[in-house]
Amino acid sequence: MTDHNPTYTDSKGRTPAERVAAIQRHGDPITQEQREEATALLIALLDAAGQRGVSIDDFDWTVDLPGGCLDVILAKTRRA
Repeated sequence: MTDHNPTYTDSKGRTPAERVAAIQRHGDPITQEQREEATALLIALLDAAGQRGVSIDDFDWTVDLPGGCLDVILAKTRRA
């Protein structure tokens, strides 16, 4: 998955896909499909947040949104 929308880059210039790609978790290896699903979820949440004037940098002050998105996808995979 690619995301070319520059409005979703963080203050360090990282895209949602780059943020998700950098996440490491213990346990089973994370597949590319899982990372793509987590990136799509992150972009969807940023779409909604952007309507309220909230950016990924705002989230970074309080919560690891990219990591949370990946954790949700990994949990759904384990439950399937």
